Amino acid sequence: MFEKLELIGNSTSQKDKFSKAANNLLNHCFILKKKEDTRLDYIYIKDNKEQFSLVFDLLGYDLRIDEYIGLISVSNRNGTGRLQFTKFESIMFLILRLLYLEKRNDISTSGDTVTVTVQEIRDKYNVLKIRNKQKLDRNSERQIIALFKRYNLIRNLTSDITQGETRIEIYPSIMIAIPNEGITHFYESVKDRLTEYEGGEEDADEETE
Repeated sequence: MFEKLELIGNSTSQKDKFSKAANNLLNHCFILKKKEDTRLDYIYIKDNKEQFSLVFDLLGYDLRIDEYIGLISVSNRNGTGRLQFTKFESIMFLILRLLYLEKRNDISTSGDTVTVTVQEIRDKYNVLKIRNKQKLDRNSERQIIALFKRYNLIRNLTSDITQGETRIEIYPSIMIAIPNEGITHFYESVKDRLTEYEGGEEDADEETE
């Protein structure tokens, strides 16, 4: 069973590369082929799929490699290790996901790159009719972008995110950050919560599926 790991374990450089790639995947949830700082890890994991699958299986994770969109991810079979979102973070996640879908469905979108502007994100948020809605100021925008960048869901293409024309690239990982079976439930639950917020319900933390 462990013979496949012997070649990696016998080489210090290979062991270091394996450890780096595995930890990057666990810490950031997604490894993307198109992302400059994860491309080498993507190639290495793909080329050593059997070894990585074995290690992650022992840890209770399923390894998924989607070569069509150039994405590697892991999911915990026990449902642990999930990131908890606040209400505000959940809404911003949904806005980014909806913008991604809209852009992908737009015939003018070229290639596999989906970009939006900070102003488009603001516009989506501002039309939500939520009583006592959290203000989307520069500080909250920085926090949201930093959070989603950490998990390889987006990246800002220019450093100054306070400008409305600043472009944000949304990665295809935004579509699988929530399991397929949970997407509909998540969307419906957000709609239900928005209705509650319009009625003045208090804020509460939410957990992603």
